[in-house]
Amino acid sequence: MNFQITPVHIFAGIVALAAVVTGLVYYTAYLRRKKLGELAASMGLLYSEEGPDIGLLQGTGLEIFGYGHTRKAINMIESSTSAGPMRVFDYTYVTGSGKHRNSHSYTVALVDCPQVTVPHFDLKPENFLYKIGEFIGFKDIDLPGFPIFSDKYRLTGSDEAAVQAFFNPGRAAWFERNLGMYVQGARNHVLLFKREGALPADAWQGFIEEVKVFAAEVLK
Repeated sequence: MNFQITPVHIFAGIVALAAVVTGLVYYTAYLRRKKLGELAASMGLLYSEEGPDIGLLQGTGLEIFGYGHTRKAINMIESSTSAGPMRVFDYTYVTGSGKHRNSHSYTVALVDCPQVTVPHFDLKPENFLYKIGEFIGFKDIDLPGFPIFSDKYRLTGSDEAAVQAFFNPGRAAWFERNLGMYVQGARNHVLLFKREGALPADAWQGFIEEVKVFAAEVLK
């Protein structure tokens, strides 16, 4: 008996594969929620499957919350720092559409710091593309007296004087000693993340502790 593969078989195979992939995605998300909930409980912190309201995030004025579309915040652990409340959560947004659609995901820490004057700024580790941009005329904000900072970071902001005032010698020196963090600022808020991509659940505790140290030493 000869078995022939027909379009019906191909379609059924595609549907089955899609179902397996979807199931794996949902199972992976379930395991992540479970691990984060257990982590929060072990630290005596509050965990929620939902993150902050998207409208409230946009209202902070932080740049990342204005990028793209189809924005979503989930998996939130709430804690506190010496500067104010902290919320750590997974955040995603989409750019483009169709064949050019791309999803961007991050694990971010949002610190409310009402007692600190924070200008609008974006700080990210310097890379080759940014150096090319500077070469063709896209300038960032340098800090005189801190060549390591200026070499290792790209710093931008709408009010250069205010940004330079915020990055005083103590703060600039801290960033020179602690390379690699992405930081955005806006009035009463600072946001931190380590890279694009969701942090593994077992890396959250270390990240939370890093942000607490940052708040104690920088947001004072």
